[in-house]
Amino acid sequence: MASNAVGTGSSKLSLGLLNFILAVIAGWALKHYSIDRHALAGYGLFFGHSVFCILRYTHPNPGQVQRRICEESLRYSPAIFVTLIIGQMQSISGELKFVAGLKWCHIALALYGGILLLSGIRSCLSEKSSAGQLLARLVSLNHTLCVLWNIYCLWRVSILDDYWWSLGLALLVLLNRFVLWRLTLRFNISRLEVDTVGMCFSLIFAINASQELIENSTTR
Repeated sequence: MASNAVGTGSSKLSLGLLNFILAVIAGWALKHYSIDRHALAGYGLFFGHSVFCILRYTHPNPGQVQRRICEESLRYSPAIFVTLIIGQMQSISGELKFVAGLKWCHIALALYGGILLLSGIRSCLSEKSSAGQLLARLVSLNHTLCVLWNIYCLWRVSILDDYWWSLGLALLVLLNRFVLWRLTLRFNISRLEVDTVGMCFSLIFAINASQELIENSTTR
């Protein structure tokens, strides 16, 4: 999920406003829907990201480290958030079963561990070298696998008992990753704005998907 630079004052203003909205929704979710450690970590992740980005886009001259942290957080936070929400869903509806006795948490750790490992090796190499470029493609591929894994798990949760919000979240993740970035080609909107709006809607869908599972479990 590449991020383009923010140059104009209007872009900074809109991104600051969007991250403020994200912070409000995430803060509200932290207060009312943090029912387990997965939810606490997921909503806390988005809240921390939004606060940091508000500081970044309202600062007249943000530092290079601050810019890099915001870019990396925007790149990986959406996938990590959805993974954590899937963990919360399983604490409500029961753990998903996979072939060969594999557990969801082990697969998720392997996927994100792969990103960490490849990113660590890549940081030791020149970005312009052939090895550095190859590792960059492998990191992007691994990240895409994490997104596809999230979509598959959400689909598995949704078919347990027609959980439509979970299915909606799966479709939203699919759109955010593979489709909505194309809006930047036709409209006067930056990739950063598209991704931040996608994070806001992911929060709303995640809250409703979790609430749907909770209500269903209490009526059984």
